Amino acid sequence: MLEVLLSMVLIVVVNNWVISMNSLILHFVFLLFKFYDQGEYNMKMVLMLLSFWIILMMVISVNQSISSIDLMMIFISLLFSLCLSFYCDSLIMFYMGFEMSVFPILLIIYGWGYQPDRMEAGFYLILYTIFFSLPFLLSIFYIEYYGINLSFILYLMMMMGVLAKLPMFGFHIWLPRAHVEAPMFGSMILAGVMLKLGGYGIMKISLMWGDLVFKYSNLTILFSIFGGVILSCICFVQSDMKSLVAYSSIVHMSMVISGLLNMREMSIYGAMYMMIGHGLCSSGLFCVLGLTYNRTCSRSIYLNKGILMLMPTCSLWWFMFCSSNLSFPPCLNLPGEILLYISIMSWGNFIFVFIVILGLLSSLYSIYLFSFSQQGFNMIYFSFCTFSLKESLLMMLHWVPLNFLILDLSLMNF
Repeated sequence: MLEVLLSMVLIVVVNNWVISMNSLILHFVFLLFKFYDQGEYNMKMVLMLLSFWIILMMVISVNQSISSIDLMMIFISLLFSLCLSFYCDSLIMFYMGFEMSVFPILLIIYGWGYQPDRMEAGFYLILYTIFFSLPFLLSIFYIEYYGINLSFILYLMMMMGVLAKLPMFGFHIWLPRAHVEAPMFGSMILAGVMLKLGGYGIMKISLMWGDLVFKYSNLTILFSIFGGVILSCICFVQSDMKSLVAYSSIVHMSMVISGLLNMREMSIYGAMYMMIGHGLCSSGLFCVLGLTYNRTCSRSIYLNKGILMLMPTCSLWWFMFCSSNLSFPPCLNLPGEILLYISIMSWGNFIFVFIVILGLLSSLYSIYLFSFSQQGFNMIYFSFCTFSLKESLLMMLHWVPLNFLILDLSLMNF
């Protein structure tokens, strides 16, 4: 870990992204083979490797004009807090890393955000995270001193913090605002890793107090699936492409919540495949959207039309990641959705109708996003420069692990 953190500083000191990324990727591959040789692949290691990978992509995506030691230190502190959350077995240490990870994101939104509304977005981020995680902290102290009590109030106190982080429908207001106001690298880490903290928190709570979760999770599963259907419909009325991708992330996380609370082995594997696949796919979508915004200076789905005629390379990457967002093979989202759908329907046959509607709508809004933004005739823009080597490498490093991990799913057999 120390080698990777030191390598992240090279991009500032050396001021050469090629040399810096070679060092970063080599150290990442070293960690990958080290864990593989020692047989240490488990949930925490996979999520830590995902955190490393997304942070590396963030380093590539930063323009040299805004690159600074301050930004690199924010990245390093963010990586440290994420590794603290995923690696520590203690629930109180998980909570500390859980809360520490919010402040680097807040600094990124405030310091490198696009619009004046970023102040309101940061306020929403702090308000939802701190307010709903406080009952989670109180429940940890209560169980430590008084033991577990199978009550619905205790279940709500434990789940509110992690459900707001995922987020679940009803706790989701902060996420679209934060995505819209955050820079490209801020949206990448929000979608790529930050949402996975909530899923990992549900796993830890279920492993420690499974009886409590199993007893009171029925209403949460129903509400999550129903909220996913509603948010899928909301995606079709979004004119801001970044807001549409943000809402699609919440839809995917609604399936992860229902699968994890189902507490079956199949659902645990499906949730992990979905979280890893969504982390790479959603980060790639925000990345290609940010690169498009750098050229068109607009996120409107009505103004960004005809990109296929102007930038064919950009349109290719839009197609690759929109198809992965609807779980088109060989994307890693495919086995995740299959396992989650089977496990949720085995929980209750009556939920079959909502699962079918959710699966249909979640595919249609990805097709809607691609077709409306890439097809058609654009009367505003005329030509743009194509993707540079650095930008093409950035997109390739998102797409390759997303579609090649399906070849050996045993790498994530926990």
